[in-house]
Parts: sequence; C-alpha cells; structure tokens
Amino acid sequence: REGHMLKVLSYISVRRLTPAPAIIFYGIIATIYIIPGDINSLVNYFSFAAWLFYGLTILGLVVMRFTKKDLERPIKVPIFIPILVTLISVFLVVAPIVSQPALEYLYCVLFILSGLIFYFLFVHHKFGWAQKISRPITMHLQMLMEVVPPEETP
Repeated sequence: REGHMLKVLSYISVRRLTPAPAIIFYGIIATIYIIPGDINSLVNYFSFAAWLFYGLTILGLVVMRFTKKDLERPIKVPIFIPILVTLISVFLVVAPIVSQPALEYLYCVLFILSGLIFYFLFVHHKFGWAQKISRPITMHLQMLMEVVPPEETP
C-alpha cells in the first residue's frame, strides 16, 4: 500500500474482503522457496537472508548514531551493543559461506538483488515504460480476480 510493490497486490477481493492478489503472490514465492525440496536448504536461505538484513539494519543504526548525532532518540542504546550485534551478524552471514560454500547463498543474494532491481524500476525512479507495462497488467488482474483498491484512510 506504500508503493513498494505492484499496486494490484494491495487490492481487496470484493467478495471475500481479503487481499487475494497478495495471498496468491506470496503463495507463488513460497512455492519457489520450497522447490529445492530440502528443509535444510529452506532454513539456510531464511537464516542467511535474515541475518544479512539484521546486520544491515543494525549497521544503519550505528552509522546514524555517528552521522546524525543531534537527532532526538526516544531510546538510546549503548553503542557497543549495536556494534556487537553487527559483528555477530557478519559472522553468521560469512561463516557458512566459508565453512560450506553452496549455491544456496548465491541464489539468496541473486534473489535479494533482483528485488533491488524491481525497487529501482517501479518505486524509486518510476520509469514511464514500467508504468505503461504495469497498468494493463493491473487492469486485467483486477478484472480476473474481482479486486478493488482499498479505501483511503483520512
């Protein structure tokens, strides 16, 4: 609903009042995740991606602590805690790659990078050609799934 995904994913079914396109989309993504057929692979995908994003988030906190010193913070955590968590997350991301290199980690990185490509095309820059492609797709999916945009909250 904030414009970070295709607009049709925020639409609501007129019959069931559920976000049907989003449920179907996440079902497809989940199916792609379980294609390898091994629960250990799925756990490795998730753990790698989760710790990568945890580390980047906490690293952002550390960077903002030094670059935006005057920013008002309701909670101020001692700086050694975010630095320690960042180091732990770096270890948890790098250690499996070094100890047991596998294609799973490359797939995970490629999946994340593909998300960045879609973000820059459809959200950040909003290229005209991307909008021209997404409008007819949105219209056809809206008619096919019988969905409408959610009501705007005042």
